[in-house]
Amino acid sequence: LAYFQLHTFPSLPTESVRRHYDEMPWDDDPEKLVAWQKGRTGYPLVDAGMRELWATGFMHQNVRMVCASFLVEALNMDWRVGHRWFHDTLVDADVAINSMMWQNAGRSGVDQWNFTMDPTSPTPDPQGDYTRRWVPEL
Repeated sequence: LAYFQLHTFPSLPTESVRRHYDEMPWDDDPEKLVAWQKGRTGYPLVDAGMRELWATGFMHQNVRMVCASFLVEALNMDWRVGHRWFHDTLVDADVAINSMMWQNAGRSGVDQWNFTMDPTSPTPDPQGDYTRRWVPEL
């Protein structure tokens, strides 16, 4: 699906499929962005995911969704900022899959996510093992 979308929408990595989202008043606070990138948001699951990404170049898909939703919904930052960061830091970066995922997280893609992943929900990490591994100060 991601490759079909990239073929159909060659500007998928840089322009919203739903063009009106390109006019959103996004927050561009560099301190918020760096806190998200370095895993210092104060939301343990988001911080764990972002620290894992920085340290290993990998992140579980469910945690990717939590971190993407957090950047777009909680921090009100443009999905393209997250797209670029993930593309530069993921060992398994794939322009088609990354673009599709970030477009959907930003509500501007073909398959807008109709949910927001709650960064405080215990569902992605029921016993907290993952979070404690990457955020040992908890």
